[in-house]
This record gives sequence, structure tokens and C-alpha cells, in this order.
Amino acid sequence: MNLYVVRHGKTIWNDQGRVQGITDIPLTDEGREEAKKLQDLVKTLNIDVVISSPLSRAKETAKILVGSSLPINVDDRIKERDWGMNEGADINSVDKWDCWDVVLNTKVQNIECIQDFMYRVSDFIEEIKEKYKDKNVLVVTHSAVSRVIHYLLETIPEDGNLSRISIPNLRIIEYRI
Repeated sequence: MNLYVVRHGKTIWNDQGRVQGITDIPLTDEGREEAKKLQDLVKTLNIDVVISSPLSRAKETAKILVGSSLPINVDDRIKERDWGMNEGADINSVDKWDCWDVVLNTKVQNIECIQDFMYRVSDFIEEIKEKYKDKNVLVVTHSAVSRVIHYLLETIPEDGNLSRISIPNLRIIEYRI
């Protein structure tokens, strides 16, 4: 399977540096335009299956990327992490170590604990690996989900800190499974 993971286009909260977990913030005009610029590249990937988060910023991005050429399957397991009381907060105010350490696995301020979050994303990955093993799959999701997919398919750092990589908007990351 060729798995292509892409984070949705920009939102106003991205521009403002705010935490946007499960809050359903739409794309900006800039986010839509940037997604349109990826259409030709996506066509070259010969995508068989498109799976999106249920949040509108991901679904709209998926629709822009593939148009009407493929149905968009929606899966709740790849919606963004629930950031609890930090939804809408300045991104720099959130303690990344506490929130992204799989060993600590803290649940502060009602943030979805990392191990639970990783479990739901892992469940998704295991299912699509079996279901679409000979397909080219495009997954349109969010930064935290993309980060977890990366670590599940590559390797989790020895210190358990999953905050090391950054996932920019509309960057396609390819995995051969």
C-alpha cells in the first residue's frame, strides 16, 4: 500500500497560532487556494481511496484535492486530538512535553491523553493496511494525527517525546507499507 497523508489547508486559527483540536474551524480562502495548487500533484499519485477526518477543514481539503473523481470516506478515528480546555488557546501556552509524552500519558485540562489518541489512530492504520493493502490511499487529516501516523509507521523516540516533528499544512507525506 502507498499511503499519502496530508494535513488540511490553513484556517484562521492556524494563522493566529491557536490550538484547534476538535473545534470545527473552516478553511480560509488562502487554505483553499493552496489546496488547489496540489490538485495536479495528487492526480499523479493515482489515488484509489480517499479518507478524511469528519471536521470540515479536512473534508473540504479532500474535496478540493480530488474533486468529484473519488468518493470521500469519512472516519472519526482520524479527527484531530481533543485539546480540552486548551481549544482556542495560544499554541505556545500549551506544555508540549506533558501533552506529547507517551510515558507520562498525562490528562491535564481535559486533553485527550496521548495513549488513547494513539490507540484510535493505530486502530485506523491497522484497518486500512488490511483493507487497502494493494491500493494508493490518501488520508486528509490534522497535524496531531499526522504526527502519530508518522511515529506509528516509523519509530517512537526512546524518550517518548512525540512533539519533535512539525507537520505543515498541505504537505503530503508518503509511506510505503
